[in-house]
Amino acid sequence: MLTRMACALSAFSKAFGALACAVLAVLVTAVVFQRFVMHDTPRWAEELPRLVLVWSAFIGGVTCSRERSHLMAGLLPFIVKSPRMLAVVDRINHALIVAGLAALGWAGWQLAQMTMEQMLPAIEVSAGVVYLALPVACALTAVVHVAQFFEPWPPAYADSFPLE
Repeated sequence: MLTRMACALSAFSKAFGALACAVLAVLVTAVVFQRFVMHDTPRWAEELPRLVLVWSAFIGGVTCSRERSHLMAGLLPFIVKSPRMLAVVDRINHALIVAGLAALGWAGWQLAQMTMEQMLPAIEVSAGVVYLALPVACALTAVVHVAQFFEPWPPAYADSFPLE
């Protein structure tokens, strides 16, 4: 059940990221056109693309966590040869990541609450909406890591290193 939920969150994250990238491309193209062809920069030229970029980056991390595609050194499997010990380290890693995400998400939630009353001047959206991306992404990513905590070892990417 958790694995299916994590896969669904990852699929949602990919779709959200793709849509956000398309929106960002349109926004930046419109700003460049208006700035250099029409000689008139729109009021929202900085705030709206930044809002889309922040949300797409944070939500995109959900897929990176699910597919284990975050940047990592990957030296442990060459040092530790025991699959059982690698599984233990992997579980500890997921537990520490979930704890870190909980702390980061809580801090992001508090920051979002503090800034909900402040409005972004150009697009008249609460500044808290920008900061809300952090706790939302942390919660979704924590679900993915909890699911991976209970998945069997080795993970799908284990083909990329020797397990002898």
